Amino acid sequence: MDLLRRFSIWKARIFAKRRDLSHQLVSLMNNVPGAVYRGLPDWTIPFMGASIEKIVGYSPEEFTSTGRPWNELIHTEDQPMVKKRVLEAVRAHEGVLRLEYRLLHRDGSTRWVADRRQMIYGEDGRLRWVDGLILDITDRKRSDVALRLTQFTVDRGSEATYWMGPDGRLFYVNERACEMLGYSREKLLSMKIQEINPDFPPEQWQDHWDELRKRRTFSTESTHRAKDGHLIPVEITANFIEFDGKEYNCVYARDITKRKRAEEESRRLQAQLIQSQKMEAIGHLAAGIAHDFNNLLTGILGYANLLSVKQGIDPEVAKAAGIILRSAERASQLTAQLLGFAEQGKNLNVPVELGRVITSVTGVLERTQDPRIRIVIALRPGGGCVPGDPSQLDQVVMNLAINACDAMREGGQLKITTEPVTLDEAFCREREGMSPGKYLLLSVADTGVGISPENLKRIFDPFFTTKAQGKGTGLGLSMVFGIVKNHGGCVDVRSEAGVGSVFRVFLPESSEGASKEKAAMDSALPHGCGRILLVDDQEPVREVAKDMLEALGYEVITAADGLEGVSRYRDLWREIDLVILDMIMPNLSGGDSFRRMKEINPEARVVLSSGYSMDGAIQDVMNEGILAFIQKPYRLEELSRVVGTAVGTYQ
Repeated sequence: MDLLRRFSIWKARIFAKRRDLSHQLVSLMNNVPGAVYRGLPDWTIPFMGASIEKIVGYSPEEFTSTGRPWNELIHTEDQPMVKKRVLEAVRAHEGVLRLEYRLLHRDGSTRWVADRRQMIYGEDGRLRWVDGLILDITDRKRSDVALRLTQFTVDRGSEATYWMGPDGRLFYVNERACEMLGYSREKLLSMKIQEINPDFPPEQWQDHWDELRKRRTFSTESTHRAKDGHLIPVEITANFIEFDGKEYNCVYARDITKRKRAEEESRRLQAQLIQSQKMEAIGHLAAGIAHDFNNLLTGILGYANLLSVKQGIDPEVAKAAGIILRSAERASQLTAQLLGFAEQGKNLNVPVELGRVITSVTGVLERTQDPRIRIVIALRPGGGCVPGDPSQLDQVVMNLAINACDAMREGGQLKITTEPVTLDEAFCREREGMSPGKYLLLSVADTGVGISPENLKRIFDPFFTTKAQGKGTGLGLSMVFGIVKNHGGCVDVRSEAGVGSVFRVFLPESSEGASKEKAAMDSALPHGCGRILLVDDQEPVREVAKDMLEALGYEVITAADGLEGVSRYRDLWREIDLVILDMIMPNLSGGDSFRRMKEINPEARVVLSSGYSMDGAIQDVMNEGILAFIQKPYRLEELSRVVGTAVGTYQ
């Protein structure tokens, strides 16, 4: 009996220990970070840890009691992969199989799990069961996805990104950095920031790092040197970071090349605007000077004119009068050039003898340019006329000739030629606005330094100049191009560095000539008759004009301004055959005076005069019924022709 009692006690103890061990094992399995399970080859689960309910929302009994296959919970997209890996592991008799896949939660959501399986095989080599551990890795997977997305965003970001250590060596660069600098990622990761950014020389790097540590973050503009050596303007933001006892610098660099170009273009346009405003102011000043100077010249030229045609005067006086007349004519040409400069863009359309323009320009150049420059002129036999604005064509020749002289710093030859040419369809097709026909070719050639191919593309751009600061405005050739185009022509250039340049200007040839007017001027002055009202606010101009008109046979009444002129006309309009009216006067302008005279007499006959050339304001008044325009200073021949035609005595 004692033996049986002792056996029963021993057996009870053994069962108690087994029960305790079983409870401990179950408790242990239920408290591990995941669900412990045993699975059979048919995917049924005879044992499942309690933690599975936290992962998929199903209790262990819903697997162990119902025989529900485990693979039913595997996401349909992952099932083929899981089955394939299990089959491969069994065939290879792998002892341990590690899988990651998605499970379907009871609420319809998806959970990522890591499945670690110990494969148990029988003596026959067949799989008996698996003991595994299911771990919920959903949060880790989400973090991995977020990290990959962040990495993708940084790698393909619009800004170059660099990570570096205290020595400046790069350990991360994104794709944009590689694209911007032209290096491969491997090459950049073997470099230091000091090799990329010339603003961080090696000897000063530690100072930069210490400053970054102090400021923690800062933004500034800098430059990066690309693989091909060119410098890229960048805007950088540097961030100092401490992690795990180490120091790092994360730099974002934005390529600001376009912004810098835009800023430079803005500065250039601002400079152009200022220069344009200066030129406009100079133009107004030049026009004012020319106008006043023409008023002064009217007295000199007028009386010299009268003396030169006076009969029976002392030969010495006649000689002196001739010298005065020629000098005044040259001064008049200078004022005409000033007016041409001031009034560019305003168009007349009269036959212009290009030879006279060239002769006038070269006469000025011979007195003002380097005497080492030889000027050669070869003009078309019999002259040659083009329709256009005389002052503008003067500017074309003057600008081309001055540029040619400026290109010959050590002297040389300036050759100006004209010749008739016929342009065909093929030639004109390549040049905008050109039509086949007869043209006059003006060539201006020099033996100067020539123009480089790069600059040749830009020489007609406004404000482009290769001259030193203060030596050129960059407007000359652009003005030439614009004037020639407005006259229906074109310009082409041939140049060779160190040899010289040839500018060829093609202008439509005029069917009319200038010789008729010249013949009329050279003929004997006819004797006029009639009463003229002369209105001018400048006393010297009134006096000389009165004397010139009286010398031509006219009776002259004068008025000192527009108001007096209108008053005189109101009293005497039936006796007045013609009014010569100055355009620019105080109190009442020439245009307003003319309108009031038209109110008095709608048939009023008026000639307009001015020290300015015929600009837009004058042309507007002319269109209201003015008979003619005469520019100061007055020439006796021109005065005779214009007044005689207006009063009907000039044939």
